[in-house]
Amino acid sequence: MDVPAARPAFQARRALAWLTGFTLTNAVAAIAIAALNIPFGHLAEHWKAALFLTLALPGHFLFFGALLGLPPLLLGWLTRRNGALTAAAVILQAAWICLLVTDAKVFALYRFHLNAMVANMVFGGAMQDQVVFSAGTWALIALAVALVLALEIAAAWLWWRALRRRPGLTAIVRAWWLAAAVMLFGQAMVAYYDARGDRAVLSQLPYIPWAQPITLKDSLQRFGVKSDPDARMPSAGEGLLQYPRKPLECDKAPKLNVVVILLESLRHDALNPQVMPNTWRLAQRSQWYDDHYSSGNATRFGLFGLLYGLPGGYWHPMLAEQRGSAFIGQMKKDGYAMHIYGSAPLYNPEFDRTVFSEVRERLVNGPRERHSAERDLSILRDLQRDIAATPAQQRFFGFVFLDSTHQPYYMSEGYPPLFQPMAKSINPIDFGPDHDPLPDFNRYRTAAHYADSLIGPFLDALQAGPFAHNTVVVVTGDHGEEFNDLKQNYWGHNGNFSDYQLRTPFVLYWPGMAARKTGHVTSHEDLVPTLMKHALGCRNDSADYSTGRDLFGPAQPNRPLLVESWSQRGIRQGDRIYLFDNYGAATVVDRRYRPIPGAKVDPAAVSQSWEMLTRFQQR
Repeated sequence: MDVPAARPAFQARRALAWLTGFTLTNAVAAIAIAALNIPFGHLAEHWKAALFLTLALPGHFLFFGALLGLPPLLLGWLTRRNGALTAAAVILQAAWICLLVTDAKVFALYRFHLNAMVANMVFGGAMQDQVVFSAGTWALIALAVALVLALEIAAAWLWWRALRRRPGLTAIVRAWWLAAAVMLFGQAMVAYYDARGDRAVLSQLPYIPWAQPITLKDSLQRFGVKSDPDARMPSAGEGLLQYPRKPLECDKAPKLNVVVILLESLRHDALNPQVMPNTWRLAQRSQWYDDHYSSGNATRFGLFGLLYGLPGGYWHPMLAEQRGSAFIGQMKKDGYAMHIYGSAPLYNPEFDRTVFSEVRERLVNGPRERHSAERDLSILRDLQRDIAATPAQQRFFGFVFLDSTHQPYYMSEGYPPLFQPMAKSINPIDFGPDHDPLPDFNRYRTAAHYADSLIGPFLDALQAGPFAHNTVVVVTGDHGEEFNDLKQNYWGHNGNFSDYQLRTPFVLYWPGMAARKTGHVTSHEDLVPTLMKHALGCRNDSADYSTGRDLFGPAQPNRPLLVESWSQRGIRQGDRIYLFDNYGAATVVDRRYRPIPGAKVDPAAVSQSWEMLTRFQQR
């Protein structure tokens, strides 16, 4: 009687060696796929960029490979079967390679990696009018998937065969030490050259799918690593962005100055006679937009939308290329004096590498040895002094970013509480569904009152000075601030896209224009096209440089607003909010952030938002 051959015993080291070789093979394939979209010609003159890609691509894909290898390794160890390990690894790696091939095609078309919004465009109906796959195309896709799976099976078999013939190959597991070193060195290059502001390295990041670099600017600056003031700006047509789409055609002698007063975390209902009396009085003689929304629920995305006129989704490519705002660039070209002050450092987030790239030498950060309330007072006085010293014929741009309204909500020592009870300090550890928000909210409102008390004298001096008749003034917030208003345990910002975290006051004083309170939906993205057209005299269609609308133009109440956070992207449209998370899920909620059963994402809103996100990508 024949005895069936025994199934090979599961040996952990041998299994790990097989998985290591299989993962390395797929990492090489992943690098080859990503490399299809890298213009290697530009690396000849940038050795640092070439070195970075040489390290970053293997490190990136080995990291993902290691993550994909953990479930098969665990399955093999639990079942003690090589077959279970092999099958799980083949399926996961085949799916990974198919995903990378799809991403490479999307990136080639749009300079944009796959994300939840792209998935919703494909599967939610927004692409049906633009792309229709024929039966033949679906057959080719199926054939390609089958080919990938066959190649994965072949690679798996070859590695098992190699290990049987050469037992010494188990030493390949030591390759993970080299892989770890490569990953760490690549991340260290990002951190160092990010602190230096070297775009030759940073501009390579968009070529790496779903890269999440680690940055350590503050820490490295303490060790003497400073930003390079001579870092080169991108030239027209260089990089992944075509921004602006056409050269700007503007008046050679613009007549209006511009002052922007931005308050950290300023929520919509803070603008009332009790909390902000000085700004309230300004609103009574200004264009007051009462249903206004930031472009994101975090500072970087809010300020980005305000001074670029673009969605926050452009933050990362703009940062990688250190491409400044067309609005700021045009003012520099027109000879505007630049008075730009930040109470908190304007290099964290990296506004010195994005919005203000072209005028970074003009940035002034408030004195770090003082707390926010004193810094706010200092920088407003400095801006007032700058304006007073400006010659009458000189045009200027003034920007001041106040920080008192940032948690823990600062005010000068001894400043009287606006409302009682008021918290003496803010402890986020105490926040929870049962925590009483009123004392914290009262402290926030008192901080807003304090900031407004600084704004008042500045506005009075500007109104009494020689520039009252030709200076546009904007007062707004970077985003809102929530105090569990939805009763869903949301606090602060960067948590949701509700009115409390996105809706902010927007007061636009325009000399010579009759006061008006406007109730239709407006966005931070609308400021730049308004100023470019009416203050700088630019004749381009605003679509050449912005996705916003002219604030003085007709209302579009049902327009989709594309909004951004660290973990989600959203579209606000009417009474609905469409949410897209980093894992591909799309959900629909109402303005109270309650799920709407059976609701679908509107394909037209997704399609319009997609156009905005890809309008300035090089094709």
